[in-house]
Amino acid sequence: MNPSPAEFCNNAAGLVAFTLANFVSNLLFFQLGAPILFDPDLQSAKIIDVLFEMEPRPLMFENGPLYMVYGLGVGAVHGLVFMMIEPALGTTRLQRGLRFSVLLWALMVLYFEFHTPFNMFREPLMLVGLELFFWIFVVLAEGLALSFIYGRSRHDSATALE
Repeated sequence: MNPSPAEFCNNAAGLVAFTLANFVSNLLFFQLGAPILFDPDLQSAKIIDVLFEMEPRPLMFENGPLYMVYGLGVGAVHGLVFMMIEPALGTTRLQRGLRFSVLLWALMVLYFEFHTPFNMFREPLMLVGLELFFWIFVVLAEGLALSFIYGRSRHDSATALE
Protein backbone atom coordinates (compact mmCIF):
# COMPACT_ATOMS: atom_id res chain seq x y z
CA MET A 1 0.00 0.00 0.00
CA ASN A 2 1.55 3.28 -1.13
CA PRO A 3 1.18 6.38 1.03
CA SER A 4 -1.13 9.05 -0.31
CA PRO A 5 0.34 12.43 -1.31
CA ALA A 6 -1.18 13.93 1.84
CA GLU A 7 0.45 11.29 4.07
CA PHE A 8 3.79 11.82 2.34
CA CYS A 9 3.47 15.59 2.77
CA ASN A 10 2.64 15.19 6.47
CA ASN A 11 5.61 12.90 7.03
CA ALA A 12 7.87 15.38 5.22
CA ALA A 13 6.42 18.25 7.25
CA GLY A 14 7.06 16.28 10.43
CA LEU A 15 10.66 15.60 9.39
CA VAL A 16 11.36 19.27 8.70
CA ALA A 17 9.56 20.47 11.83
CA PHE A 18 11.30 17.96 14.12
CA THR A 19 14.69 18.83 12.62
CA LEU A 20 14.00 22.50 13.33
CA ALA A 21 12.95 21.63 16.88
CA ASN A 22 16.21 19.69 17.35
CA PHE A 23 18.18 22.72 16.20
CA VAL A 24 16.28 25.03 18.58
CA SER A 25 16.71 22.61 21.50
CA ASN A 26 20.44 22.29 20.84
CA LEU A 27 20.76 26.08 20.74
CA LEU A 28 18.78 26.62 23.94
CA PHE A 29 20.00 23.70 26.06
CA PHE A 30 23.59 23.18 24.90
CA GLN A 31 24.58 26.70 23.84
CA LEU A 32 22.63 29.51 25.51
CA GLY A 33 21.59 27.56 28.61
CA ALA A 34 24.79 25.56 29.08
CA PRO A 35 26.47 27.95 31.56
CA ILE A 36 23.51 27.49 33.93
CA LEU A 37 22.25 24.00 33.08
CA PHE A 38 25.68 22.38 33.28
CA ASP A 39 27.17 24.39 36.14
CA PRO A 40 28.34 21.72 38.62
CA ASP A 41 27.41 24.01 41.52
CA LEU A 42 23.77 24.04 40.33
CA GLN A 43 23.23 20.86 38.35
CA SER A 44 22.84 17.29 39.54
CA ALA A 45 26.10 15.37 39.24
CA LYS A 46 24.13 12.49 37.68
CA ILE A 47 23.07 14.60 34.70
CA ILE A 48 26.58 15.90 34.11
CA ASP A 49 27.99 12.37 34.38
CA VAL A 50 25.42 10.87 31.99
CA LEU A 51 25.82 13.61 29.39
CA PHE A 52 29.55 14.22 29.50
CA GLU A 53 31.42 11.57 31.49
CA MET A 54 29.88 8.08 31.46
CA GLU A 55 30.44 5.67 28.60
CA PRO A 56 28.74 5.21 26.29
CA ARG A 57 27.99 8.89 25.88
CA PRO A 58 24.60 9.93 24.47
CA LEU A 59 24.11 9.03 20.81
CA MET A 60 23.73 12.70 19.86
CA PHE A 61 27.35 13.26 20.96
CA GLU A 62 28.80 9.98 19.72
CA ASN A 63 27.08 9.79 16.33
CA GLY A 64 25.10 12.94 15.52
CA PRO A 65 24.04 11.85 12.02
CA LEU A 66 22.63 8.54 13.30
CA TYR A 67 20.84 10.39 16.10
CA MET A 68 19.25 12.68 13.51
CA VAL A 69 18.17 9.71 11.36
CA TYR A 70 16.38 8.18 14.37
CA GLY A 71 14.95 11.60 15.16
CA LEU A 72 13.45 11.75 11.69
CA GLY A 73 11.32 8.77 12.66
CA VAL A 74 10.00 10.74 15.62
CA GLY A 75 9.30 13.66 13.29
CA ALA A 76 7.36 11.39 10.94
CA VAL A 77 5.22 10.17 13.84
CA HIS A 78 4.57 13.76 14.91
CA GLY A 79 3.54 14.57 11.33
CA LEU A 80 1.11 11.65 11.28
CA VAL A 81 -0.38 12.62 14.64
CA PHE A 82 -0.77 16.20 13.43
CA MET A 83 -2.57 14.95 10.32
CA MET A 84 -4.91 12.79 12.41
CA ILE A 85 -5.99 15.56 14.79
CA GLU A 86 -5.52 18.60 12.54
CA PRO A 87 -9.24 19.36 11.99
CA ALA A 88 -9.73 19.65 15.77
CA LEU A 89 -6.85 22.10 16.20
CA GLY A 90 -8.49 25.15 14.64
CA THR A 91 -9.11 26.79 11.31
CA THR A 92 -5.95 28.85 10.84
CA ARG A 93 -2.36 27.69 10.53
CA LEU A 94 -1.42 29.77 13.56
CA GLN A 95 -4.17 28.25 15.72
CA ARG A 96 -3.26 24.72 14.67
CA GLY A 97 0.46 25.29 15.25
CA LEU A 98 -0.03 26.85 18.68
CA ARG A 99 -2.48 24.18 19.81
CA PHE A 100 -0.29 21.33 18.61
CA SER A 101 2.62 22.96 20.46
CA VAL A 102 0.55 23.04 23.65
CA LEU A 103 -0.25 19.34 23.21
CA LEU A 104 3.42 18.47 22.71
CA TRP A 105 4.43 20.49 25.76
CA ALA A 106 1.67 19.12 27.99
CA LEU A 107 1.89 15.47 26.93
CA MET A 108 5.56 15.03 26.07
CA VAL A 109 7.65 17.67 27.82
CA LEU A 110 6.01 17.60 31.25
CA TYR A 111 6.25 13.82 31.43
CA PHE A 112 9.86 13.76 30.23
CA GLU A 113 11.05 16.52 32.59
CA PHE A 114 9.28 14.96 35.55
CA HIS A 115 10.30 11.39 34.88
CA THR A 116 13.89 11.76 33.69
CA PRO A 117 15.72 14.92 34.83
CA PHE A 118 13.72 15.44 38.04
CA ASN A 119 12.99 11.86 39.12
CA MET A 120 15.84 9.77 37.74
CA PHE A 121 18.66 12.33 37.82
CA ARG A 122 17.47 14.49 40.74
CA GLU A 123 17.79 17.72 38.80
CA PRO A 124 16.98 20.76 40.99
CA LEU A 125 13.49 22.20 40.47
CA MET A 126 14.91 25.58 39.44
CA LEU A 127 16.69 23.96 36.49
CA VAL A 128 13.66 21.83 35.62
CA GLY A 129 11.69 25.09 35.49
CA LEU A 130 14.26 26.68 33.18
CA GLU A 131 14.15 23.63 30.92
CA LEU A 132 10.34 23.70 30.86
CA PHE A 133 10.61 27.33 29.73
CA PHE A 134 13.14 26.43 27.01
CA TRP A 135 10.87 23.62 25.84
CA ILE A 136 8.13 26.17 25.08
CA PHE A 137 10.28 27.53 22.25
CA VAL A 138 11.26 24.07 21.03
CA VAL A 139 7.66 22.86 20.70
CA LEU A 140 6.55 26.22 19.26
CA ALA A 141 9.16 25.84 16.53
CA GLU A 142 7.95 22.33 15.77
CA GLY A 143 4.22 23.00 16.01
CA LEU A 144 4.26 26.19 13.96
CA ALA A 145 6.60 24.79 11.32
CA LEU A 146 4.47 21.67 11.01
CA SER A 147 1.27 23.66 10.69
CA PHE A 148 2.61 26.12 8.14
CA ILE A 149 4.22 23.39 6.03
CA TYR A 150 1.03 21.31 6.24
CA GLY A 151 -0.92 24.26 4.83
CA ARG A 152 -4.66 24.68 4.68
CA SER A 153 -6.87 22.56 6.85
CA ARG A 154 -8.38 19.44 5.29
CA HIS A 155 -11.71 20.37 6.83
CA ASP A 156 -12.02 24.13 7.09
CA SER A 157 -15.41 23.81 8.75
CA ALA A 158 -14.55 20.85 10.98
CA THR A 159 -14.84 21.13 14.73
CA ALA A 160 -13.50 19.00 17.53
CA LEU A 161 -16.99 17.53 18.02
CA GLU A 162 -17.46 16.22 14.49
